[in-house]
Amino acid sequence: MLKNLSALNQSITLAAWKVVSRKWFAEKEKGQTLSEYGVIIGVVVGVVVVAVVISFRGQIVAAFQAATNALSSAR
Repeated sequence: MLKNLSALNQSITLAAWKVVSRKWFAEKEKGQTLSEYGVIIGVVVGVVVVAVVISFRGQIVAAFQAATNALSSAR
């Protein structure tokens, strides 16, 4: 009888471990997926910023030059 009880206890412990570990790994996977999405969004934003700066390079330089000239003439 004790051998059967011991085997039953081991089976329950194993089943409980499977449930807990499955839940833990599922939560860990969600966090990993979220961080991967964050990295992808960061890369896309970086590419967009670089593309905008390259596209409007002339206007940006002109705006800074106008501001510099205005500050220089204000002295």
